[in-house]
Amino acid sequence: MISVEVRFFGGQQLFTRRISLEVERTLPRVTLPDGARVDDLLNLLNVPTGENRPLVSVNRFYQRDNVPLADGDRVQLLKTVVGGSQ
Repeated sequence: MISVEVRFFGGQQLFTRRISLEVERTLPRVTLPDGARVDDLLNLLNVPTGENRPLVSVNRFYQRDNVPLADGDRVQLLKTVVGGSQ
């Protein structure tokens, strides 16, 4: 098993409203099986993994791909902002 630290930039409620109470109680630490990847973490947190996927940083490096996670990693989820007027 591995343990990662998860931080939500912009507030957890912007990313997920259906996180299990069991997982929510352990935040900011989350335990995952060995070999887990970013999408496994997002699925556990009920965060979208498709087009609405948040910007993900692992140990301060932005990741577009479903990269593997290691014990002690720090994962940050950032809500992307688009739009504006011209």
